[in-house]
Amino acid sequence: LQDGTMFVHHPRTKEFVNAIPNPNRLSFNFTFNGDDDFFKNDVRIKKDGDFMGCIGDLGWYCVRMGLLVFTRMDAKALKGIVTDVQVFRFQLSEDGVPIDADCMVYFTDNRVLSFHCSFLHPLNQTAHMTGSGQIYNVTITDPILPYEGEKITFAFAKQDLIQFDEICTKEKKVVECDNSLVQEVCMWGHFAKWSKKIQEERDSPKDPENEVWWGGDSNEVKAANAMATFSLHTQIVLDGLMDSIRLKGAKISLL
Repeated sequence: LQDGTMFVHHPRTKEFVNAIPNPNRLSFNFTFNGDDDFFKNDVRIKKDGDFMGCIGDLGWYCVRMGLLVFTRMDAKALKGIVTDVQVFRFQLSEDGVPIDADCMVYFTDNRVLSFHCSFLHPLNQTAHMTGSGQIYNVTITDPILPYEGEKITFAFAKQDLIQFDEICTKEKKVVECDNSLVQEVCMWGHFAKWSKKIQEERDSPKDPENEVWWGGDSNEVKAANAMATFSLHTQIVLDGLMDSIRLKGAKISLL
């Protein structure tokens, strides 16, 4: 299993994930305004198509970013890292498909991903990351669908209070990342390398119970296994969120 989540393959994502030590809060808004044609014909709002709606589409990217941030992109840290999930406000289509949702994903060690995914609001794909005791917050405004250009960015932001805590000051530092290879190219390049090594090492033992989907000792096979494991755990979280909707916003344990 390899999904087409392109942003995870771009080098900027790794820089963002590791931008501050010990992050414990990530908030993400991923929304766009669906037009009349979208709500009439798009598979993402059809009960017999993608019945998960905005949870399965936009929420997929929010959850994946949370898993990347709180594991530091280490697939071996995924088991048991998410404790509970909850959709505490949601709107469904006439067919019962989620079209707007506010979600919480609770991780071990008091870490939290909160996100809003919606087909009813203007395009927004902004993620904010912070941690207790940190000086800076980190923001990225185009993680999924990047801006054009040879460089793409994320930013550190700092606020302070002066004059008897009545006036706020701000400081911003922008980090530029190379975009000469766009995320689509990075993804297909990885898939090509991984597939070649998987084929070459296809006789090596697999261990699906321990999330080793393809046998082999090469870095490429290990990377493919890690990516597939992230896909699996992303889906597990989404399934829990859908259970929460079915139970009218109940908190769902994933342990």
